[in-house]
Amino acid sequence: MRSDRLPGPPASAAVPGQDPVRARLAALTARVATSPAMEVAPADRSGWQAATALVLAPGADDVEVAIIERSRRRGDLWSGQLALPGGRHEAADATLAGTAARETREEVGLQLGAPLARIAEHRARVSSGIVTCYAFALDQPLPMTPQPREVANAWWVPLGELTAPANATSIRYSGIRFPAIDVNGRALWGLTLQLLEHFARRVDLELATG
Repeated sequence: MRSDRLPGPPASAAVPGQDPVRARLAALTARVATSPAMEVAPADRSGWQAATALVLAPGADDVEVAIIERSRRRGDLWSGQLALPGGRHEAADATLAGTAARETREEVGLQLGAPLARIAEHRARVSSGIVTCYAFALDQPLPMTPQPREVANAWWVPLGELTAPANATSIRYSGIRFPAIDVNGRALWGLTLQLLEHFARRVDLELATG
């Protein structure tokens, strides 16, 4: 079984007196950044393409990840669901990582730098499209300002809440039970959970799912 504790940073990277949360974030980002193909130009594929941002930051007691609750909108495939910031590729976006950064800025006001790595690429089940996820890191969990038309709420969620067994739950959709994680009384499931699972496997975390 995977542990929910990351190893500390390599001795060469250790900083005397470094905050333990920042040390954990350094170890985590070092492991994530080993993957290739960070910034990828959109491929010539049929269907739409989108990109999401898995944004990490050092909180007071734990590394935290930015989670949003999408506004309820007609025609939005993920209306009302918990998600990572992101959206569809636009012609002006040079790369899909650029799409993830632009959408994050537009949706919650976070300014992102270069991505750490490409985490995953998933074909959406309910429509002919592909969603690519990129990891980013910030020096601190900056305030997020949801753009109401697209985002109803936004939180910095400690990784420990995503791995705590007490937060394991499930949700039924079209009569089928899906695993989920309880985040602030809401179910995080589906595509967003799949993307987080790719990240968790890379850094040896065990997510809490029902």
